Amino acid sequence: MKINRQRAISKINFFSSEGIPFLFIIDFQGDNCIVEPLSDINHTEIKYWINGINNISSHTTQIVKSPADIVLEKHPITFVQYKEAFDYVQQNIIQGNSFLTNLTCETPIRLNLNLLDVFELSQAKYKLWVKDSFVCFSPEIFIQIDETGKLSSFPMKGTIDASLPEAEEKLMKDEKEFYEHTTIVDLIRNDVSSVADKVWVEKFRYTDKIRTQDGRELLQLSSQISALLPDNWRDNLGEILFGMLPAGSISGAPKQKTLQIIKNAEQNTYLSTLGKTNERGFYTGIFGVFNGKTLDSGVMIRFIEQYPDGNLTFKSGGGITSNSLAEKEYEEMIQKIYVPIV
Repeated sequence: MKINRQRAISKINFFSSEGIPFLFIIDFQGDNCIVEPLSDINHTEIKYWINGINNISSHTTQIVKSPADIVLEKHPITFVQYKEAFDYVQQNIIQGNSFLTNLTCETPIRLNLNLLDVFELSQAKYKLWVKDSFVCFSPEIFIQIDETGKLSSFPMKGTIDASLPEAEEKLMKDEKEFYEHTTIVDLIRNDVSSVADKVWVEKFRYTDKIRTQDGRELLQLSSQISALLPDNWRDNLGEILFGMLPAGSISGAPKQKTLQIIKNAEQNTYLSTLGKTNERGFYTGIFGVFNGKTLDSGVMIRFIEQYPDGNLTFKSGGGITSNSLAEKEYEEMIQKIYVPIV
């Protein structure tokens, strides 16, 4: 079922130009892709929920749990191990090789739910389950395209515990968060301008609230960048999607140099801690649905992967700038390990 980049572009262009509804799943590198008509998706192998568009035929979870019943044990890498990768990233930023780098980590977890349970019980705009592989429950939009060809992207950068006194004001006034968010907005504007005409920032720095399984609330900071696509955008939808990958919010700027920094930092971290080379795989890739007229898609953050031996790992991270503090970024990485079941 998995295909390469060029085959994926061809299939996307064909389905969209013919008005055939389809699902697409693209990994972080853009090298492994799934592109299939909605009518061909086997719901016993893949389930999706994309802003209400879904292939959920029935509720199959056998044990319906309340948030209080959910046990999520986190076993993150140590701060010393995290700081090794953090220092490498920040050194490159100081040297001018990057302005912003998204550093992610892999945290082994124990959870008294299986991947399908998480898919069915979690509350998120974008959900995806691939049997015996991973589950994603993402709050972040990648792009949306309406019938007129208006493209909108919604980069998400900035997180804070909503229970803190004056949490939203603190988030808005945090200089590091402002710089990080502004950098991502500028990067996304550049990405969008490569595939679209008139580009503008429609909304700048607004907050959404997310509830976690342990009763906490998180505030997430987003912006909206919009643009107008050419009239024939459905004939070239594959090039449009791949022309914007990987998503700026989970890579950084400038993109190509930053991707090499990410590869070195993340793989070196895991070579020393897990004894293997870590690759993001489908984590921080994108997935979405073209319904025959419009497109909606999400970024694959909030991601649990299952290894062949059945062990689970949660992948999370955040943006690093010259003003970032290692202790704060480490805590944010751990804070993002949750399942949104309320």
